[in-house]
Amino acid sequence: MLSEGGCVFLYSLMIIASVCTALGIAWDIRHHPQHMKVMSVTWPVTGLYMPVFGWFVWQALGAHKRTDTHDHSAHSAHHHTISWRDACVSATHCGAGCVTGDIIAAPVAAFTKVTLAGSAFFGHTLVSFVAAFLLGILFQYLPMREMGEKSRVAALIKAVKADTISLVVFQAGMFICLWFFRRGDVNSAPDTGSVTFWGQMIVAMFVGYVISVPANYLLLKRGIKHAM
Repeated sequence: MLSEGGCVFLYSLMIIASVCTALGIAWDIRHHPQHMKVMSVTWPVTGLYMPVFGWFVWQALGAHKRTDTHDHSAHSAHHHTISWRDACVSATHCGAGCVTGDIIAAPVAAFTKVTLAGSAFFGHTLVSFVAAFLLGILFQYLPMREMGEKSRVAALIKAVKADTISLVVFQAGMFICLWFFRRGDVNSAPDTGSVTFWGQMIVAMFVGYVISVPANYLLLKRGIKHAM
């Protein structure tokens, strides 16, 4: 077992590595333009919760996808053979919306001191979920429009249908992990200004991503989502 000081040091390294990974991916994207604009945001955000490892994920799944080899048509999407690789990419797309929302929501929840059923942790969970859901749907809505959906309402409905389950699974995995880190304490408010909080968030976000991959695979197989 690491001492408290050891944990803080480890989490500090993780945070520094995650920021460096995100910046490295963002820099490399200049040489590897993505077939969908939103993916140019998705990949750097992925680096934020996959320190160092995220670079290799980007190289394996994103760096070599060219804009000129992707067919945006629904016909092409329906006839594409779905693989676990597709599910992993789709999960990064969902995760980017969740993570962006969670990062924004954490300080907001701390500042407003929101509670739910008398619990500061549940209050933070609610605010984070709402923010993650809204950003996650936006990250799905934008590609819908980019793929040619002219109706804003139709694109929004499709985005909600496509990403709701994936978002819920991602967030559930993340918050169960955070609850575990807190040893079941739901009364005290998370210390969003601490290195420990953000280090644990990185781990929890990665757990959320991992368990959302199977959910994305099923959504892709059933045609509810389309491969990114």
